[in-house]
Amino acid sequence: MEAIIHKRFSAFEEIMPKWGRLKREFYEVTVFQDIGWLKRWWEYNCENNKVTPYIVEVRKSNNTIGIIPFYIIYKHFKNTTFRLLKPFGSYESDYLVPLISKKYSAEKILKIGFKKMQDDKGNWDCIMWNDVPENSFFESILAGNLLKGNRLIQREKGFVCPFVTIGQDFNKIKQGMNQQFVGQILSKQRRLGKKGELKFCKVANKQEIEYVMNKLFEFHIERWMGTNTPSRFQSRKEKEHYLHLAQTLFENNLLHLTYLMHNNEIVSVHFGMSDKERLYFYIPAFNINFKRYSVGSILLYRLILLAFEEKLKTFEFLRGDEAYKYSFGAVEKYNSNYLIFNYSLRSLLYKKICNSYLADDFQESSVVRQLLIKAFITVSAIFLDIFNDSNTGNLKS
Repeated sequence: MEAIIHKRFSAFEEIMPKWGRLKREFYEVTVFQDIGWLKRWWEYNCENNKVTPYIVEVRKSNNTIGIIPFYIIYKHFKNTTFRLLKPFGSYESDYLVPLISKKYSAEKILKIGFKKMQDDKGNWDCIMWNDVPENSFFESILAGNLLKGNRLIQREKGFVCPFVTIGQDFNKIKQGMNQQFVGQILSKQRRLGKKGELKFCKVANKQEIEYVMNKLFEFHIERWMGTNTPSRFQSRKEKEHYLHLAQTLFENNLLHLTYLMHNNEIVSVHFGMSDKERLYFYIPAFNINFKRYSVGSILLYRLILLAFEEKLKTFEFLRGDEAYKYSFGAVEKYNSNYLIFNYSLRSLLYKKICNSYLADDFQESSVVRQLLIKAFITVSAIFLDIFNDSNTGNLKS
């Protein structure tokens, strides 16, 4: 096996397997590792921001068996620039894992990839790998022998991502829900049904997508207008990005775009994804004129029922601990966030900054300790700025 580092995005497109092979031959792949999703993410977030791809490919006999796709961003601190690696999909993707072939030892592939990166430590200072699913194969390796006892890796609990297990008996799923909550939803569904035809629909052709997505944008803008968190869809660029993303997901058979209609009027919409194992609850929106009927909750209930009918394994609520998720019977699962450093002086200095300036408990320490640490960091930053040779250090952890 050998590892190669690519610094052009086109290389990622060249080595990335198609969705069918990816799902069949690689570990724990979700829609967030789909090439269409990541390509749209790259075009929107990175292409015009002059960031550099940093894609680690592991090969055996000319076959790609591992892909760890990063990009480099730059963080400035006291006139010193640090180079941070983040995985493709950051911010918009809820589950971020490397792509590792099931045919070979995942631990061995990752060791080779990380070894190549450590050898290239002169070109990066910190890996900021967030949103690693709890108990995933990747986290088990990170927390196990690969980096066990290594002081260059730090872990903290990240976002909670509740989910519902979909079994073979929908009555059991309902029993796990808050019965009073569900009873109110079903009562409102009946009341709304008496006032006209109530219809649950799933987008089945590409021509429908733009109309339904525009309804989602409209509802989302109205819902959050005048609040401290106005809708992202007030931006034309955001609307175009998500519309193109929906179209790309449809082409890859991953789009799960549904809506609720009352008397031929769309009253709630959900833009989600499905990989034939999980249904991802991504962006919902509803017509505020129908708020008293809880049309968003009615649609959500119908979505969980549809996940059962489609024989999926889980209904993924994704990030956030909103109360309604638990009323639908969700249980907690957390993501983990990792910081990984190397043995260069610049990287060890950034580690010190993360554990002081950027740490929540730093302000709670004594004033004397704060001043000493700040002085040390300032002098070290000046030293690095003068000599500009941070990546040849041989410090021991």
